[in-house]
Amino acid sequence: MEDTDVLIAGAGPTGLVLALWLVRQGVRVRIVDQLPIPGTTSRAIGVVPRTLELYRQLGLADTIVERGLILGAINLWVGAERVLHARLGEMGEGISPYPFLLMFPQDEHERLLIERLEAEGVRVERPTALASFEARSDEVIAQLRDTSGHTQECRAAFLAGCDGARSTVRHALQIEFAGGTYSHLFYVADVDAGGPLANGELHIALGSCTK
Repeated sequence: MEDTDVLIAGAGPTGLVLALWLVRQGVRVRIVDQLPIPGTTSRAIGVVPRTLELYRQLGLADTIVERGLILGAINLWVGAERVLHARLGEMGEGISPYPFLLMFPQDEHERLLIERLEAEGVRVERPTALASFEARSDEVIAQLRDTSGHTQECRAAFLAGCDGARSTVRHALQIEFAGGTYSHLFYVADVDAGGPLANGELHIALGSCTK
């Protein structure tokens, strides 16, 4: 039987940041993730000013700004025609110390958060999945399972479900996941490309795709 104050299921950015905040407050934390390694692709890349303001309290903001790329503008293309040019470089000037939208790939983001969390003495336990849990009046009893099928029990005062759209926690508590799906197909690709990049501008092309 392992005891902790907070058990966090899911070691994406949400779970990792929550763990950092709690550890800084002196709270005992365990964080588990069913994937064997952190993400290796960019996925979500935008970091908004409010996030950086919160990260400043954790001593993370300056490092992320240094490693990221300020998004100067967005260009929307349909075929060979640019139909939209929106400048974002200083959209919050005078309001925030970080008045811009920052591009910082999620895989790099997660690695930085993991490094900071390990510096605080907490390692992500992986691959370890939250198999089930029982919520009692004063504690949660969770069953954790590794890839070999071995199960261990963890007693925690709180369980935080940071395990994504298919959350075990959310499904067990029958909490709905409001939203819908797009009728269009989108692709995100990580590529090495050459050519000019003007002022950190993002180009988005819309068009048809055939198989």
